[in-house]
Amino acid sequence: MKNRILLVAMVLFSLTAAIYARGTNQAGTGSVPTFEWWLIGDPPPNLAEGQKVINDYTESKIGVKVEFKWFGWGDVTIRQTTMMNSGEYWDMWSLLGANYYDWARRGVFADITDSIPKYPGLTRIIPQALWDGFKVSGRIYGVPTYKDSAAAHYVMWNEALVRKYNIDVNSMKTIADYDKALRTIKAGEGARFYPIHGSSNGEPNGRFLYMLDYDQSFGMNIIGVKFSDPNTRVVNMLEDPEFVEYLRYFHRWYQDGIINPDAPVLSEAPKNPAIILGQGWSLAWDDSWAVNQGWEHAVSNLEYGPVYTTDTILAYNGISANSRNVEAGLKFLELANTDRKLRDMLAYGIEGQDFEYVTPATIRKLTTSWSMAAYQQATFFIMSTTHGIPNPWDEVRQLNEQAKISSVFGFAFDRTPVQNEFSNCTVVWDRFTAELFTGAANPDVVVPQALAELRANGFDRIIAEAQRQVDEWKRTR
Repeated sequence: MKNRILLVAMVLFSLTAAIYARGTNQAGTGSVPTFEWWLIGDPPPNLAEGQKVINDYTESKIGVKVEFKWFGWGDVTIRQTTMMNSGEYWDMWSLLGANYYDWARRGVFADITDSIPKYPGLTRIIPQALWDGFKVSGRIYGVPTYKDSAAAHYVMWNEALVRKYNIDVNSMKTIADYDKALRTIKAGEGARFYPIHGSSNGEPNGRFLYMLDYDQSFGMNIIGVKFSDPNTRVVNMLEDPEFVEYLRYFHRWYQDGIINPDAPVLSEAPKNPAIILGQGWSLAWDDSWAVNQGWEHAVSNLEYGPVYTTDTILAYNGISANSRNVEAGLKFLELANTDRKLRDMLAYGIEGQDFEYVTPATIRKLTTSWSMAAYQQATFFIMSTTHGIPNPWDEVRQLNEQAKISSVFGFAFDRTPVQNEFSNCTVVWDRFTAELFTGAANPDVVVPQALAELRANGFDRIIAEAQRQVDEWKRTR
C-alpha cells in the first residue's frame, strides 16, 4: 500500500514538473526561457528551421527563445475564447481589434505598466500617444505594434485622365471640388463611362464620409464623435445635415451617370474607374493601385487625415496574465522592435534561403514561402525594405507624427448592455447602406425611413449607452 502511494506521488510530482516546465522552458531548451507566441495565419513550410535560426540569434543576444503557435485566419476569435474559458496555458498573442479593452478589464492580459520602463527600446520606438491609447483605467496590458498606426485616406486617380482633363488633384478640399472634377471627366468620356465604380458594400463613396471629421470607432458607421469636440458628444450621424448633404451628392452622381447604375447589386466594384478611395500612403500605394485597376499610372491626393483613433492603433501583442514568461516576452519584443536583423528574420524568413541582402537596409526575396504576416510582429520602421520598391516608411512615420488625435482616442464601446438593440439596428442599417452610399436612394426620402426603423429597434438607447460609457471613460482614464 505504501509503495502504491509513493508511486502515485511520484507520478503527480512528475506531471506537475512537466506542466511547470511547459510554462517556463520548452522541452530541450535547458535553462533558456522559452515563451509561446501565437500568431494569426498559416505557418511557413520551413517554420522549424526558421524558428531555430531565430532562436539561435535571440539566445545569443538576450538569452530568450520563442516557440511559434498559430491561429487560423477564420477561427482566431473562437480559438482565443476557448483558450480563455478553458484555462489553457499560453504566453503571448498577436492580436487585432478592440477586444483588447474588454479582455484587459477581464484580467486576460498581464499588467505590464511597471515593467515597460525596464525596456527603453520599446518606449523609444513606440510613441507615448500609442501607450496612452492602450491605457485601461490608467494601466497598460499590451505592447502596440507601431506601423501605419494613424489612418490616412487617399483618393487614387487614373493619371491618364488627370492629364487629359488638366485636373489639379492636390486642390481637392471639399466634396464640391470632387463633384466638379468628376463631372468634367464624365462630360469628356461620355455616357458609357462611369468615373466612380461602386458596389453594394458602400465603397468607395462611404470613404468620403471621413471628411466629416467623425471618429466612428463604435461598431456602426452612423455613430460617431467629432474629433475636435471637447464635450465628446456621441452623435447619430443621420441627424447631421452635412452627412445628409453628402448622401445627396451621392444620389446626384448616381442619377447623372457618375456612379455605375448596377452598383447597389454588385458585390465587387468593376475595374478601371477614374478614382479609387482607400487607406494607405501615396508613395507606396500609387503603383499597386494602378496595377489593380488596370491603369498605367496613378496619382494620389490625401483626402483625409492622418488621424489616431482607437481602431487605427489596435494591432498589438498581449501577454497572458497567467504567463510565467512575461519578462522573456517583453525582452523579445524589445529586440524585435529595435534590432533590424531579428526584425528581418521575422518578416522575411531565413537569410540565404528566403531572402538576401542587397544593401544593409534592402533585401531581395528569394521565395514566397515565408508566410508570416509582418504587420503582427513589431514596428515596420526598422525593417529592411524590398530592393527596387520605394521605401514607404519615412512617409508613414511622418504621417504618424502629424496625426491629430481623436477626442475619444483609447475609448472602446462595450455593446453588452445594448447587445440586442445593437444587433437589431445593425440588421436594419445594413438594409439601407447599399442604396444610400451608392446614391441609388434619395436620402430626403430614405433617411427618415431609416431613422424611424432604427429608433423602433432601440437606436436611441444605443446612443445614450455610448454617451454614458464615454462620460465614464473620461472620468476614469
